[in-house]
Amino acid sequence: MPAHTPVHTASLLKTLGLLALSAVIVGCAQPQQSAALYDTTRENTQRDAESYAMGGGPRAASQIQLGFGSTGPATVAEQAPTADQAEGAAPESATLPRPLAEARSFLGTVPCPDGLSCDAARFMVTLAPSGEWRSRTTMLAGNEARQTLTEQGCWHVIGNEPLRIALMHIQQDTAKADLVFVNNNMLRVLTLNGVQPMLEHSLTRQPDLDPIDELKDRPALSCQ
Repeated sequence: MPAHTPVHTASLLKTLGLLALSAVIVGCAQPQQSAALYDTTRENTQRDAESYAMGGGPRAASQIQLGFGSTGPATVAEQAPTADQAEGAAPESATLPRPLAEARSFLGTVPCPDGLSCDAARFMVTLAPSGEWRSRTTMLAGNEARQTLTEQGCWHVIGNEPLRIALMHIQQDTAKADLVFVNNNMLRVLTLNGVQPMLEHSLTRQPDLDPIDELKDRPALSCQ
């Protein structure tokens, strides 16, 4: 077996050392590259932020703003900004008291309207943030429903602390009712059809919105 010269041995050892060092570097770099390849946390966070800024994030139920008729607003996020809003002004609904900032329906038993033969009446009123109200009055004889009346008009804030509103008929320019908010979910009847009830009557907010579909074919009122 031929003997190796010192120069040949040193060259061989140097070559093997370089190969081993290259293998170690490649082995260390590969996991880091794989980790960077699949680490999308920062990218997803930025994309989520951009989505929220463009209105793509989840919406709370309280954002929903229902109006009456085809001109009623759908949702805050879906409305095109007005000139004032584009300049940084708050939308009009943001200035409304909280109980009036979204469409709500209230139901209660009230005295029978004058001139009608009934024991009492079931009164449903729906308030829209557009300023419009609609109502359904069902006359009761015992526990049976008799005649039903539907009406609409515009509500106006006539007092604060506590919040108080008047339901006005547009054509007759007369008051349908004078109501005061006991809290966000209850209205107390001060006057109804021009009469002050002898007993206290309250209307309670309903879990489901009642748009009073009997009036859906009527044009929306201009209450602003």
